[in-house]
Amino acid sequence: MSGFMQTALGKIEQISLKLPKEITARNVLLFCVFTLLIMGSVMVASASMPYAAANQNDPFYFLERHAISIVIALIVAFVTSRFSLDYWFKNTFLFWIVTIGLLFLALIIGSEVNGSSRWIRLGFFTLQPTEIAKVMMAIFTADYVVRRAHEVRNSWTGLIRLGVIMAFTVLLILLEPDLGATTVIVTMMVGVFFLAGAPLRQFMMLGGVLAVLLVGLIVAAPYRYERLTSFSNPWADPLGSGYQLSNALMAFGRGEWFGVGLGHSMQKMSYLPEAHTDFMLAILGEEFGFFGITTVLFLEFMMLACCIKIGHRALKNNYLRAGYLAYGISMIFLMQILVNAGMNMGMLPTKGLTLPFISYGGTSLMMCAAMIALVFKIDATTKQENPNQELSSF
Repeated sequence: MSGFMQTALGKIEQISLKLPKEITARNVLLFCVFTLLIMGSVMVASASMPYAAANQNDPFYFLERHAISIVIALIVAFVTSRFSLDYWFKNTFLFWIVTIGLLFLALIIGSEVNGSSRWIRLGFFTLQPTEIAKVMMAIFTADYVVRRAHEVRNSWTGLIRLGVIMAFTVLLILLEPDLGATTVIVTMMVGVFFLAGAPLRQFMMLGGVLAVLLVGLIVAAPYRYERLTSFSNPWADPLGSGYQLSNALMAFGRGEWFGVGLGHSMQKMSYLPEAHTDFMLAILGEEFGFFGITTVLFLEFMMLACCIKIGHRALKNNYLRAGYLAYGISMIFLMQILVNAGMNMGMLPTKGLTLPFISYGGTSLMMCAAMIALVFKIDATTKQENPNQELSSF
């Protein structure tokens, strides 16, 4: 997966660097995010109304909550942008401790849904610590590979230190359990570690160890193995393990080129469970067809290309921590886009990962907004060349 991610990032970076100079990455990024938010809100309304009417006696229940999440996400983005990058990097250990504390709370007092304890209920709002962990580990890793640059590039110590932090964090996430978030965090951390100049032999050894652990986790839990095998042939058990995917594929089939029209989906009529969350892309494909899916994925990858372009410029101007952070955020977005689209289309096993700015999900939306705010901050503070090899101050 890491090799595939590296190839994908390289291709997207080539595209991003070819953007016309008069069209700034910042403006394109802003356009993509707000367009995706609007499209996501329309699809949340369309996909959730039948389910909300049947289960909450209010067809606008999820749309109202999504609107509140958008407002909170904008506030989170504003607050994030008010702090300098130097502040975020100087307090990485504190943020990591807070993240670990939240993950512990999720295990102790978290609400259990479908066998997983990932959510902390705070009145009307539900907090998902794993989403926060993605952002905080991106900041931590970006700071680590610069602060320990000599160890990262010349000895095994850098790998071991980062491995301990990574192992302790993902262990708590696996106990929830949440293999999807674990995959995103591990891929991001390993990817940034490799981009920072780690020797190829270390990268290959770490990849081998992670592959063995992943296989072990899949084999150890029967439901993970079932998910892994059912996606390859959901029609073998369309009313059991292949139920969600078979209905998602039927939604894509009905959509054809231009869809059946907004609001006319049949799969959202309780055939595809909670279609407004992880399988939003399937409903979008049914109502808007291949054209709608292509439009959404184009906007998602343009957003990703802009993040990479901003990160590339930061590294070019020697703002190393900022550049690695932008690349780390890009990897998080890339993994979520690929995994969500892949599982909707039957190319990957089902995982609880949202499509950025499209799927319903409060904490996920807020953390996506925070990551975009950090990218904007990087764009605003790394335009001038920095003669120092390491980040001085912002």
